[in-house]
Amino acid sequence: MVGVRLTVLKRRAGDHTAMHAHAGGQLALVCRGALELAAADRRMLMPMGCLGWIPPRLPHGAHYHGDLHGWSLELDSGLPAALPAQLQAWGGTPLLEGIFRRLAAWPEQADEAAAARLLQVLGDELAWAEPYPSSLPWPRHPALRQLAQALQAEPARDWDLQRWAEHIGMSRRSLIRHFRAETGLGVGEWRERLRMMRAQALLAEGRSVSFCALELGYCDCSAFIVAFRRCFGGTPGRFLSD
Repeated sequence: MVGVRLTVLKRRAGDHTAMHAHAGGQLALVCRGALELAAADRRMLMPMGCLGWIPPRLPHGAHYHGDLHGWSLELDSGLPAALPAQLQAWGGTPLLEGIFRRLAAWPEQADEAAAARLLQVLGDELAWAEPYPSSLPWPRHPALRQLAQALQAEPARDWDLQRWAEHIGMSRRSLIRHFRAETGLGVGEWRERLRMMRAQALLAEGRSVSFCALELGYCDCSAFIVAFRRCFGGTPGRFLSD
C-alpha cells in the first residue's frame, strides 16, 4: 500500500533500541510481552493488548520486556485525523487487532482506495478507544529530572518531600510547585504511576505478584494489588491471564 508499511515486531526479552526517529508516524500493537518507549518529555509502557502511537520525527528509544511479539504500522501519508503530537497508548480492541491482521494480508496489487478506507476505520476506532494509563510525563528541569531518574532506578525508595527537596537542592515548596507545573501530577501520584508501569514490565517478564510488591516498595501483596487495580481497573492476576 502506498504510504503504509506493516511489519512484524519481534524482539527478545531485554533488547534495547537506541534513540531514533521515523519520518512518518508509527502505530505499534503489542500481542505479547511489553514495549517501553522513552522520549525527552514522556515515558510509556505498552503491555500485551495495547496499541501505541509514535508521532513523526519524534526521537525515542525502546526497551523490550519479555519476548515481544506484535505489529508495527508505519504511516508516511494519510495519517488518521486527531492523532496526538506526543506518545500515546490506547487499550486494544478486537476491531483494532483485526485491522492490523487484515493489513498484514493485504495483496500488493489491491485497490488503494479500499486501503485508505480501512485506515479511516482505524482512525475512527482510535477516536473511540480508551487512553491507556501507562504514559508518564517527564520533567524538564534538571533537578526534577534528577528526582525522576532516581525513582526510575529505585522505585521502592520512599523518601518524604523534604528529604527529596534537600537531595536535589530545592525548597520543599518549590519542588511541589514546579513538579506539578511540569508534569501535571503531584510527586506521590507520579511515583505511583511510575511504579505501576514498572509492575507491568515485571509481570511481562514473568515475575510474580509477590516479587512485584517487594520490588516496588509495597508493604504486602494486598497493598500492591489495590494500587494496581486503582490504576488499571483490574488485578495483576487478570493482567497475567489476558
